[in-house]
Amino acid sequence: MIKRLGMTIKSWAMIKTLAVVKTLPLAGALLAASVTGAYGAEKKLPPWEKPIQAGRFLYLEHCSVCHEINKPESKKLGPVLHQVFEKEKMPFSGLPVSEQFIGIKMKVGGGIMPAFNDVLSDDEIDKIIQFMKAKR
Repeated sequence: MIKRLGMTIKSWAMIKTLAVVKTLPLAGALLAASVTGAYGAEKKLPPWEKPIQAGRFLYLEHCSVCHEINKPESKKLGPVLHQVFEKEKMPFSGLPVSEQFIGIKMKVGGGIMPAFNDVLSDDEIDKIIQFMKAKR
């Protein structure tokens, strides 16, 4: 028998076989863990099913052109809504801050603000309001 590094070819082949046989269970376990992690774990909701994220996307699409929500000052056309739920009164109107007032204002508009009743559903308006409340 030919010797390779002090081992016979037969013993070298056995070591290689043992190495493969010992790593197969590990590879199988890793594969099973990755499959379980991908499919067996709790399902992650897409952004459009998370109310605050959906509200953010709706706000960016319909409100951010006129209203600033990230900074206390703005040169945009509409009033700044930065931390509006932490204030006592609404900008411009001076009425108490409430989800109902903001929802009605979004639906019917007023002044130069357009009505969004035909554009946004009640659920979408609620999601925008939840996003605004979360921006504290």
